[in-house]
Amino acid sequence: MQKLIDGFHKFQSEVYGPRRDFFEALADGQRPETLFITCSDSRINPNLLTQAEPGELFILRNAGNIIPAFSPVGSGEAATIEFAVQGLGVQHIVV
Repeated sequence: MQKLIDGFHKFQSEVYGPRRDFFEALADGQRPETLFITCSDSRINPNLLTQAEPGELFILRNAGNIIPAFSPVGSGEAATIEFAVQGLGVQHIVV
């Protein structure tokens, strides 16, 4: 846990501080162009793999990056995809 706390402090001082304007602009809302559907595996980091900045990817993570078939009951995956496409206007979906 200490490693996570130290990392947060390092982010505050070395990343957030010098890019404060960038991060404050993110508070105005998100406008990602891509929905990235991936596994919840801790070894996968979509932003690292794609070199995307915060706010560039809308990410859906679940076990096995599986999207269940449509159901009238709905699912978290379906709600996330609907919000990404209709609410955020994403142009691309990567699985």
